[in-house]
This record gives sequence, structure tokens and C-alpha cells, in this order.
Amino acid sequence: MTPVREFLYFLIQLTIFSVLLFLWKAEKEMPASAPVIQESSPVVVQESPESEDTLTTPVAEPTLADTLMVLQPEPELFYPVPLIFAEDDSLRYQLLARQLKNASQAKLPVRVVYFGDSQIENDRITSALRKELQAQFSGRGPGFVPLDLYYNVRHQLHIETSKNWEIKTFQDKDFINESLLFKNALLTSANAEGWFRIRRIRQLNPGPDYQLMKLYYTSKDSCLVTVRQGRDLIYSGYLLPQNKVSTLDFQFNRTPDDIRFDFATKDSLNIAGLSLETGSGVLVDNIALRGLSYPTFTSSNQETISQMFGQVTVGLFVLHFGVNLVPFQANDYPNFRRHFQRQIDFLKRIRPEVPIVIIGVSDMAQKQDGQFISYPNIPVIKQIQYEIAMQNHAAFWDLQAFMGGEGAMSRWVNASPELGRKDYVHFSDEGAEIVGLELARILMEELQTTVDTFAHD
Repeated sequence: MTPVREFLYFLIQLTIFSVLLFLWKAEKEMPASAPVIQESSPVVVQESPESEDTLTTPVAEPTLADTLMVLQPEPELFYPVPLIFAEDDSLRYQLLARQLKNASQAKLPVRVVYFGDSQIENDRITSALRKELQAQFSGRGPGFVPLDLYYNVRHQLHIETSKNWEIKTFQDKDFINESLLFKNALLTSANAEGWFRIRRIRQLNPGPDYQLMKLYYTSKDSCLVTVRQGRDLIYSGYLLPQNKVSTLDFQFNRTPDDIRFDFATKDSLNIAGLSLETGSGVLVDNIALRGLSYPTFTSSNQETISQMFGQVTVGLFVLHFGVNLVPFQANDYPNFRRHFQRQIDFLKRIRPEVPIVIIGVSDMAQKQDGQFISYPNIPVIKQIQYEIAMQNHAAFWDLQAFMGGEGAMSRWVNASPELGRKDYVHFSDEGAEIVGLELARILMEELQTTVDTFAHD
């Protein structure tokens, strides 16, 4: 064989091998046009003692210590910081400890209602806290979610909505908020029909999750509701006029893969939120309020928010704010102190028995002379948060101290993996995970101490 023929033979063989390799890879990869969701066969909308998806199903969960060991990028980037209680606070978490001890047998799940700013958006921090608490005390599901576009990888959930909904938030000056989620989905006579759909993200191999859906609403006139699971109609009926917050509940044998709600209203329907949960155990509700320094209960419809709280069992309130205040540098913040106290007064008025955790502002950095340094007013804001916590018998957690104190955010941004984002304000997903895991650890440590205390009283 001549050299030219040898070269041509080699070239042909190489081409054949490349084509076969490409075809093999194509079989392994999901094409971009492939449907993400596959509709499932219908399940009966009722409780079933024989369901394969129950709270007693054993799930292998990594321990907190194992998770921290995997996440920790390098030493001395974070430090154990305990919860701080007022000296005369002898109760601490006795009620919460009792609730969680019996959570798996309770009629309603125990909720940790976590209000925060953009640091907790997209279920960051709360997802890690939820995972640890549910592993310890049972329960599944993300808890409260607003009726809006929603994509939660951690729960493999995707919520889609029609364009007919008018979404009203705390930012709308012409609307008084009526939801504890601070996000209202409205249908009126002008846009009388709308739908929403909840699907599982199939390529993530979703496991068992929520089995109970509660839709919280008010309605000024009757509203036709039809519900389909996949292609099958599983419910059709009317919501009657309700001035008070009411619920439409659905119990499933297992987490539905695809469920759609259609509404046709004569006047006005407000969906104040959904709760995706199980009938018992513990839930951690993520209520992220971007741009705020406190939840605005006092400028909302306090009666409807009280009604929503009245239908659930709250075990703990968490207030995680501060980063939106930091850029406005001052020596004191009397308006923040006064308004923050008013929101706590509201919570204590409607749920006086529920303990509160106030999380101190995290470290933030600004660029000066080519270097990122911590804002000098962070200690002032943190001191106000601490004083309010002590005055109200709320626990206080110094998040900046856990991060490593002054200059921490710069170190977190430059860590490997990165624990902070390049804006030097927000945590990366890895950093948020570490914060959530540490909060879970110190909460469970305090709960165990509390149990030991009242067990010997």
C-alpha cells in the first residue's frame, strides 16, 4: 500500500470512529428539545395508609458534621457563635422543644417562619436549615410559597402561572398587602380567568416531597375551580365568597408530578399563598423581602395576616435583615429601631408565646483605595438589633461574628470555593449552605439543652 493510500485509509477510519463517538454521546445526553416533565397517571386525592410515600420512609441523610466537613473550604473562615438570650429569659425554647418533640404525631406541622431580605432569596439558607430540621423531626415540603413564577431546585418544583394574574407586593403603593408572604395574586372581573401549574423537575430525579397542598384565598364572589392531575380531572367546584382567609386543601398519596388549577371568577379572587407540606413534622417557610430592612406588617392588612397565622402552628419566628440598611451610613438609626420594634410588637400581639430569633447583619464590604473593607456602620446596626432582641426576650445570633468579624466578607469572596458573591454583599450558594447548617446546629444544640433542663425540673 502506497503512503497516499495508507493516509486515506487512516483518515477514513478516524472519520468512522468520530461519527460513532458522536452518536454514542447523543444517546447519553438529553436533547435540548426533550420535554422536562412527563405527565403521570392520576392518584386518588385522599389519605392512604398504604402509600409508599410516607413520613416513615427511611431516607439516608448526611449528618451535619459530614456536610460541614465537605463544605468547609479552608480553616478559620467561620467560628462557632452561640445564641444570646436575655439574662431574665428563663423559658428560652421550652415551648418549641415540646412542639418539636411531638411534631411527628401532631395534627399540624410546626413551622419555623423565616423572614429575611435578599440574603435568603431562592430558598438560600432556609433550605439547609429545613433539611436538617426535617431529618431530625420529620416532615417534607418547602412550606409557604407565593403564587408566582417559582423554581426550586432543592424541592424539584416549578410553578408556572398564566399572564392573567395581577401580582401585588409590598412595593405597590395603591394596594394594601393581605398576605403574610407579602405577595398577592389577584383575578378581577377585568381578568376573570387564570391558572397555575406545579410540576416536578424530572431530570433532577425528584424524590418524595409534599403530600398536602393548601391554597389560602379570599373571594368577593363565587369562583369556579377545576383541578387536573396530568390529563385527568380530579376536582371541580366553586369557591364561595369569603371575606376571611380560607383554604382549599388537597391530600395526595404521593407528590404529584403535574397538577394544574384553573379559576374563573365573577368578581375578585386573591390567592395569598400556597403551602406545600406534609400533615405533621416541621416546616421552614422562606419569606424573602428584597430591599426591606424589616417585614412591613404594620402597613399591611393585619387582620388577614393574623387569619393566616391563625390556621397554622408557629414554633419560631426568624427575622434576618440588615444589609439594605448598611449603605446608608449613620451613627444611629432611630427610624429603623422604631419600625423594627413595631413589627415585633405585631408578632408578639398575635403570637405572644412564639419565640423569636433576630439574626444580626452579616458582614459587607465596599471598595476603598483599591481594597474591599467592611462598612464601618455594621457594628452600629448590629448593636441595635441586639438591644431590640434583649428587650423583647428574643434570641440574638451574631452572623458577622460567625463569618469571622470585620473583613469577613472579603475573605469569604476570596475563599475556595467562593462563599460570597462578587458584590461583597450576598452569600454564594456554598456560603448560604454553611450559614443554614450552622443555624440548624446551634438551634438543635439549644433545643437539646432546653429539653434536658425542663426534663429535670
